[in-house]
Amino acid sequence: MSRQVLKEMKSSKFKKKYKAIIFDVDGTLIPNKEDGMPSENVKKAILKASKKIKISIATSRSLPHAIHIIDSLSINSPVILNGGTMIWDPRKKSIIWEKNISNKKYREIVSILKDEKIKAFANRGNDDIEIEKLPASYIPQQIWIGKITKRKAEKLRSRLEAVKMIIPHFVPSWTNGLVDVIITHSEATKLHGILEISKFLKVKSENIIGVGDGYNDFPLLMACGLKIAMGNAVPDLKAIADYVAPSVDDDGVADVIEKFVL
Repeated sequence: MSRQVLKEMKSSKFKKKYKAIIFDVDGTLIPNKEDGMPSENVKKAILKASKKIKISIATSRSLPHAIHIIDSLSINSPVILNGGTMIWDPRKKSIIWEKNISNKKYREIVSILKDEKIKAFANRGNDDIEIEKLPASYIPQQIWIGKITKRKAEKLRSRLEAVKMIIPHFVPSWTNGLVDVIITHSEATKLHGILEISKFLKVKSENIIGVGDGYNDFPLLMACGLKIAMGNAVPDLKAIADYVAPSVDDDGVADVIEKFVL
């Protein structure tokens, strides 16, 4: 990006165009670890930004694993959870939109997972439950497979291609060198979440800033008017970004807010 373009993007006229900013969580707002939390610098930046723009998140985490982060940042706008399958309103403490995997598709997925001897969990806006403990009639929002090798994940993705109307997303595991696989309805990605949440925020998607780091953030960035990748983002995400911020360890979110919001 040229200095002139960056200067224009930092202008007050440019900033006024954007009415909301939506952050991925792991690897963006917080370090990619189970007990990660926003730094004090990031918390202060978001507090300042919340007085000028609507703040939200789009994460693959379920509500029980995201609520403490939402509360720590005092986010009161609707948030996208479960990889795009659910929008939750922190004010009303309720789900205001959701998209589930059909029971038929769920049973097809479970059959493949059992055949591959892969341990998996499912949820519907609550805690993850082992699929072995769920009834065959269950209708999930999301199926989660944690801590597997990329080779095993690729083999699983290949087999899941036979199941229509679902999509697997790869996300970095909290265990280095491994990946997690998140399975959702094909119309319940972060992109779909952005399109739905824009209605609740009453903001056009082109007036939203999206910030992410992983492969599952492609839909998030593609749905937003301003695409920002973190310094620690995967190379392919950086390639489509309008701006590459410093890494999560260097409080890249605070840099984004300083440049494009305040």
